[in-house]
Amino acid sequence: MLSRIGYHTLSTYSDGPMKQAGEKGRFAVMCRFYFEEDMTPLFPYINAEADGAELYDHPPMVRFIFNHVFCVVYPDRCIASPMESIDAVRVFADDLVAYLASVFHRKGDIVPKYTLFKPGAVPEILKLLPGTNCGDCGMKTCIAFAAMLAKQKVLPGKCPHMSRPLAQTYPVFDNAGRQVSQVTLHLDGRPEAKEQTSARTDHKSIPENPSSKPKIDGRIGDILPDPLTQREMQVLALMGEGRTNPEISGTLGISPHTVKSHVINIFNKLGVNHRTQAVVWAARQGII
Repeated sequence: MLSRIGYHTLSTYSDGPMKQAGEKGRFAVMCRFYFEEDMTPLFPYINAEADGAELYDHPPMVRFIFNHVFCVVYPDRCIASPMESIDAVRVFADDLVAYLASVFHRKGDIVPKYTLFKPGAVPEILKLLPGTNCGDCGMKTCIAFAAMLAKQKVLPGKCPHMSRPLAQTYPVFDNAGRQVSQVTLHLDGRPEAKEQTSARTDHKSIPENPSSKPKIDGRIGDILPDPLTQREMQVLALMGEGRTNPEISGTLGISPHTVKSHVINIFNKLGVNHRTQAVVWAARQGII
């Protein structure tokens, strides 16, 4: 039973200056530390209290934003990024643990939220979108919008071309205007979705010519403890366009086996297990 909040073995990972959308440059630092006791009992309360909280059970963890930093709390440890300097890490860790302690001490007054976060399926959401990459939503591509909508980081109304829903169920029409299926989006109406629609007009886009090799600022991948290589960033960008492994192979001039190896490496470095999760990460970083 959780009795107190304490931590140990604070580590930092620094990958030098990096450039993100809308910024001239920043210093990317990630930190990791371990808890003295199992944090699992506190997850529902963090899920109810923290900004942008997302509760998962496979693996068990809760994601949220604290002081503008993305945090992932596992039963035994926490990973947080990015921070602007190594000097800021200790202060941030102390502040975060103090916040978690306050949640623990106030849990008698908090209604715990056990609802697991259920991201939508990007391929299904794409059926609701025009597929024209018109940019009316403020993003470069429809798949980027679908990825962010799947993670509940934008609201459906940001796309003026989506049909009106019945509750949270959206009809899918064919070219003749006949309804052929429907998609249900699990939206919890959280207010930060309105704040994080972020029109990405300054993001680098992937060239429209499918034979062109995408040029990606590889430093974006440096926010990871095991950074993405330039080639992996290119593969990830093409995955974000919905390209298959054979299509990526043809675009980059490498073998399908090599593409598969890159995809596996990307999954391992991002800590994901399918392409949708990788595309969501890419959309958040402005790669797509």
